[in-house]
Amino acid sequence: MTHSAEKLTLENLAKWSKEYEGDKVGQLAGSVFQHGNIDELLINRKREIADSQIFNTKIDPEGLPVTDQKASGRCWLFASTNLLRLRLMKKYNMKECRLSPSYLFFYDKLEKSNFFLEQIIDTYKEDVNSRIVQWFLTDPISDGGQFTMMTQIVDKYGLVPNDVYPDSFNTTLSRVMDRLLTAKLREFAQILREKLVKGESIVSTKLQMQHDIFRLLCIFLGEPPKPTDEFTWEYYDKDSKFHSIKTTPVKFVSEHIDFQTPQYISLLNDPRNPYRRVVQIERLGNVIGGDTVSYLNMDIDVLAQAVVNRIKNNKAVFFGTDTPKFMDKKRGIMDIDLWDYKLIGYDQRSMDKASRVVYHNSLMTHAMLITAIHLDDEGKPVRYRVENSWSSKSGTDGYYVMTHDYFKEYVYQVVVEKDDIPKYVDLLEDKSPVVLPPYDPMGSLASN
Repeated sequence: MTHSAEKLTLENLAKWSKEYEGDKVGQLAGSVFQHGNIDELLINRKREIADSQIFNTKIDPEGLPVTDQKASGRCWLFASTNLLRLRLMKKYNMKECRLSPSYLFFYDKLEKSNFFLEQIIDTYKEDVNSRIVQWFLTDPISDGGQFTMMTQIVDKYGLVPNDVYPDSFNTTLSRVMDRLLTAKLREFAQILREKLVKGESIVSTKLQMQHDIFRLLCIFLGEPPKPTDEFTWEYYDKDSKFHSIKTTPVKFVSEHIDFQTPQYISLLNDPRNPYRRVVQIERLGNVIGGDTVSYLNMDIDVLAQAVVNRIKNNKAVFFGTDTPKFMDKKRGIMDIDLWDYKLIGYDQRSMDKASRVVYHNSLMTHAMLITAIHLDDEGKPVRYRVENSWSSKSGTDGYYVMTHDYFKEYVYQVVVEKDDIPKYVDLLEDKSPVVLPPYDPMGSLASN
């Protein structure tokens, strides 16, 4: 069956205009919405009231203070450090605690630069206009990342409290730094490709490139402690008692946070691909020689139950979602039906989850923490309490309520420990994982 292209005619416009003149609902909507914010005027008051910030199952303590990633794409590092600080707060009886996303940010940028250059080297025989090469050139050193990529940095470099390596201007507003580093890495990519085509050695050239990137990062962000440098961690506990501990970034993780990275699993809900299978993202990572970014793809009900299990065991949950879709920042609500779009003939539910991913209408864009749930009489989740990293001025003092319906439709990933899902651990031994290309939407959190 063939289709001949048709022009939009003036007759079409005249007909549609006549129909709109008789569309009383459309006329009324236009009269209102042309003078105000559509998303504010279409708020469903019943949903607004129902989306309560009351939860019957909650972790204790919740993390304080509420954090702020500011104008950077570091959500995955904030969600990760907000998760890890809870271990310290419980262990050392602390009221507040902040770990340093900026420390991880520095070493992630350094490792991503090396990872990018290695991908350029590995693909030098590909045409520069090929999709894979162009993908790497598009955003070689993005702020985004995945939970697995965080563990690679923590395993290699450790972690420090925020006071030891606090934010600099360029961690909070990373746009200019990223632009300059990206331009430099693209320049390096051209040099490496041309040398390789000529059969020349690139060993010393690449090492100098990495040195140059390290120097620029030090200029932009400030030089961080090295993994084995000793520092002093000073803090007050809940009883205002002063404590001082000497440690190193690596020992801080192993001896004080006690973060065992092999125990953590990323559960995925990607309805395009078969469930109960391992899904991997090809060429997605930051540390050369590190683990492949992998997920265990499961039905959404498995992800929800894993969240319930963790919260009941007083453990928060790192999760990845499509944000800020159907999120009201003022009210602190994540609810698909918070807006009455159907009143103007717009159906926000016309596509299913798989179709939204395939047709670029949804993807994983933001990482946050779940710290509480509200369960019905049968123990099923109704709504979730979400700790964001957009400051206490966002949402309700930095927190949001997310409906279970939203969870099912727009949550793609939750990170749990093996003990949370014992009957599914054997599935991780999948010898024929589903391998997705680096530009697949399931890797998009690392591209923000």
